[in-house]
Amino acid sequence: MRLRSRLLGLLLAGLAVAGAHAENLLLRGTVGKYPVVMQLDTDGNSLSGDYFYEKHKQGIPLHGSLEQQTYTLKSGVFDMDGAKTDQFALSKIDGGFRGSFKTDQGPVLPVELHVVDPGSVADPRPDLQLKTRSAYEKLQLTGLKFVDGKKETVDGKYQIQWFKESLSGISMFHVIGGYSESAMAGINRIIDRDFYGSVSGYFGCASSDGGSGTESMRVASHYLSERFVSYSISSSWDCAGAAHPDFATSGTIIDARSGQELGPEDLYWLGSGAKPAADSDALRSYREQVFAPAVVKLFQRLYPQQMTKQGDDGCDFTDPGVWDGGPWYLTAKGLYVGAYFARVERSCDDPDWSIIPYSVLKKHDPALFGN
Repeated sequence: MRLRSRLLGLLLAGLAVAGAHAENLLLRGTVGKYPVVMQLDTDGNSLSGDYFYEKHKQGIPLHGSLEQQTYTLKSGVFDMDGAKTDQFALSKIDGGFRGSFKTDQGPVLPVELHVVDPGSVADPRPDLQLKTRSAYEKLQLTGLKFVDGKKETVDGKYQIQWFKESLSGISMFHVIGGYSESAMAGINRIIDRDFYGSVSGYFGCASSDGGSGTESMRVASHYLSERFVSYSISSSWDCAGAAHPDFATSGTIIDARSGQELGPEDLYWLGSGAKPAADSDALRSYREQVFAPAVVKLFQRLYPQQMTKQGDDGCDFTDPGVWDGGPWYLTAKGLYVGAYFARVERSCDDPDWSIIPYSVLKKHDPALFGN
């Protein structure tokens, strides 16, 4: 018993020492005359993090080491072998760091950074309630500027206003007419949540030359009706340090009467009893075991030719596993259900025909789709 207690004590002491060398710091200051924000993680002598110039917002990854009280950081996205990379050499001072910044070209610039309490950083859009947003991201999304674009009337009844974030160039729309004021406020909150998420993703993905690795990010479709507002966002990116480029489509469906977001289960529920909570194991189980197999059977009836695999290299849409992960969104023809394949078959993703028609939706739920 005494030996066990001694071993436990040594283990806890070792963990305490290891923990003492780990830090997660949020820093703000200047490189020369340029305001910057940095997040820095230390683990023993190993350093990693990101920083951005407040004028440009684009995140730049950092990696480095701590040797003899000098924090050496390199922005490896510019040159992975380190020959031409930007470099920081920093020393700890009371409340922050001081040191220098240099590139393979240009002068050496002084650096001064002070520690920022993450809890003191205000959320630029607290109404969006994005709980996973870090203090670093909050600062990155503070002070964004927007440029109004064209106004558009959809289906002769509903008005939208396009706008663009000036640094990323990402465009989105707000609903400005055709619904009640309270509904439009809820609709636009959800739209802004997705928009701020897209902008954060843009600034968080650096290319190999230090710019943004986001190759495209756009509203691929939008649909407005008396009962629904829905849209899809298509993105592609090639972030420095990632194994390969990638792409994705996301979809959003909103109840135009209440301004509340809807999931596919709100439009096409095939289960029994109460619907599972969002992001729950029960929901994942329902989509895998009930929804996806039912979609395969429905699409085999509606789209027999497309659901027939063509040769060894054809897309196997009869596998329920490709239909349980979305994206889902509404179009003029019905509920679009996207497919998601493993990397070697990603060209099969999101076929243009995989739509549950309104005739099927109306028959399944006449109260919701009766109009």
